[in-house]
Amino acid sequence: MKIPQIKFFTPEENAPLAAKSVVKAKPTGHISESGMLIFPKATLEEIGVEPQTALFKIGTAEGKRKIKSLYLIPTEEQAGSFAFTRIG
Repeated sequence: MKIPQIKFFTPEENAPLAAKSVVKAKPTGHISESGMLIFPKATLEEIGVEPQTALFKIGTAEGKRKIKSLYLIPTEEQAGSFAFTRIG
């Protein structure tokens, strides 16, 4: 008869594990069917944006066929910038 390999446990292996840290969700937004950027209020608060006064330039990575990232860069310029509009 073949002798099986046996793994013996130690008391240290039975100790409770440290609590896992809760992963905070990244701020999110989406693009509507009509092409508008939609940001929840919580997202705007988390990234520190004042929707009434903030102006942004919007862009994507140059030379790419598909858009995977959309960049909103704060600006003070009025020309060529976008402002937030409250919907609903």
